[in-house]
Amino acid sequence: MSSERLSSRADACVDDARTGQLKLFGAVLGWLGRHAILFAALLAAIVGYAQYQQSMRHAASLDASVARLQEAETELRAVIGQMKDDAVTRLSSAQQSSVAHVDRRLAEARQDLSRLEAVRPSITDLLRSPRAAIVADGRRRIDAERLRQEIGFLTAVRANLADRGAALSLDRRITRLQADISSLDARFSEGQARFARLEARPFWGRYRREGWSIVSLAAELAADQARNRRERAAAVAELDRVMAIRRQTRTVAALATPKVAVRQLEDMLEPLEKASALQTRKLEATAARAARRWYERLGVADALWPAIWALVGIILAPFVIRTLFYWVLAPLASAQRPVVPLGPTPARAAVGARSAVSQPLSLAMGEELLVKQGFLQSVPHAGTKETQMLLDACMPISSLAAGLYFLTRIRGTASATITISATRDPFAELAILDLPAGAACVLQPRAIVGVIQPITHPMRITRHWRFGTLHAWLTLQLRYLVFHGPAHIILKGGRGVRIEAAEGGRSVAQDQLLGFSAGLAYSTGRTETFLPYLFGQESLLKDRVARGSGVLIVEEAPMAGRRGNGIRARLEGLVDAGLKIFGL
Repeated sequence: MSSERLSSRADACVDDARTGQLKLFGAVLGWLGRHAILFAALLAAIVGYAQYQQSMRHAASLDASVARLQEAETELRAVIGQMKDDAVTRLSSAQQSSVAHVDRRLAEARQDLSRLEAVRPSITDLLRSPRAAIVADGRRRIDAERLRQEIGFLTAVRANLADRGAALSLDRRITRLQADISSLDARFSEGQARFARLEARPFWGRYRREGWSIVSLAAELAADQARNRRERAAAVAELDRVMAIRRQTRTVAALATPKVAVRQLEDMLEPLEKASALQTRKLEATAARAARRWYERLGVADALWPAIWALVGIILAPFVIRTLFYWVLAPLASAQRPVVPLGPTPARAAVGARSAVSQPLSLAMGEELLVKQGFLQSVPHAGTKETQMLLDACMPISSLAAGLYFLTRIRGTASATITISATRDPFAELAILDLPAGAACVLQPRAIVGVIQPITHPMRITRHWRFGTLHAWLTLQLRYLVFHGPAHIILKGGRGVRIEAAEGGRSVAQDQLLGFSAGLAYSTGRTETFLPYLFGQESLLKDRVARGSGVLIVEEAPMAGRRGNGIRARLEGLVDAGLKIFGL
């Protein structure tokens, strides 16, 4: 029998060793696989980002070139308008100048044109130039065209200078005759109006006395109108005669309207428009080509080392941060003054019995039981059973967040036993915390499943905020909820709840501590071992409770029955962290 027992133990040891080796191999393989996937993702991201940056820079360059050309074109069109007005004024004054002045201006214009034509940049140079250079080249082209038109105009003026005086004299004569005809027309209209007013007068008002004679006003007006018509007819005949002479006079066509052909000046913008259209087509072609074939130009070799260094940084960053936290931040937190949620209390909670899967309860006279749904296993028929909406009506949000709502209230069962159990959680056990009158405990409401309290003196809950201590910010618990006796509080915990005396002070993992006596000094301290924390096996800080007269409430296995990974577990952890801020 002994040899068989030794053989079975040896086989068990071998199996355990093999299981450990397989777990180690699986962990290493999983680590390598995760980081290989991470490296591939980093490499793809860096390559894609580099290609994106390159295409965006090229597109931005083309876009900026198009914008420069369009802005230059707009500015040059305004320059053309101003240049047209200046040219008309200057050429109009040249018509009245002497031959010497015209010859001098012709020489200056030809010299300026030769200077401007000596500089002719190509379209490629134009595309690479800044906007100011593009505008300057456009002005050069427009100035050259204006000078050509001015030279042609002045040449025509110089060739026809002999006939210019006669033509100008006839033009002035035509202008005066047209003014005289307009004046006679106005006088005729005024006479017609006076005649109409005269007709509206009475009979005797149409005559006037002049000496011994009676003169008809209508006859005078008729004589004036006849004279006005004769003068107008003579002026019209003279105008026709002068205009006939003017048409026979040899003149320069541009002398009458010395205007620069705006269309010809705008033709000077044709190279600029072609360059802008060319850049626009390049921009569209670049975008289409990048959308179709960007993967063909992937520079994997150039992005390899950046991806490797990024992977190394991602792997080492947690270890560097944990090292700094362990040797710098944690000692600083340990040196802070502890938090005392409440001063000394006249009584303290009693160290209770061990937790169990179910707890039998007996209510004394004048007591009531408030219990959450799903924890009431069996109840006697006697007594009243009702629903209480919230554990504490003064703290509705906290009661809802902790799940302490729709509670079952039982009264009047002094001689019967009530059994409570975690019927929906196979890993949960229950313990009873006895709080006599005058005792108080800091508790997390998430662990409370029921309360036995006097009907006439319900359990009191107070809030205590602690913003000015580093412990509160490191543990993300800014508020402490203190429960005051007399009451019996039923607590739930994974694999059990342990209520023990503080004695000489205790250190407990943060996720295990459910509560402590309100008069004890609470602080945080650094975990004892560095390497387990460095590799993520231990948390950085542990809860510390100083020695004193009080108890600690500890959960045996906080993660029992919970999922160890997955999105749901992460969301639950995020929600728990948010509730911890408010002491829930």
